[in-house]
Amino acid sequence: MNAMEPWADRRRMVNFLSTEEATDSERLSEVYGVERYRRLTAAKKAYDPTNMFWVNHNIPPA
Repeated sequence: MNAMEPWADRRRMVNFLSTEEATDSERLSEVYGVERYRRLTAAKKAYDPTNMFWVNHNIPPA
């Protein structure tokens, strides 16, 4: 057992995700929160449906 476990924080920051994590919509949903991620994907669908702006922790269109 890790002695620091009681003080560990399970939250993640988008800037520190690996490439694999940043492309996994389930992982992104966990990081942003379900409701916020849903709003982000809806905005992406409305303003960038072809996913032209896909660099830097891409949010895929809904």
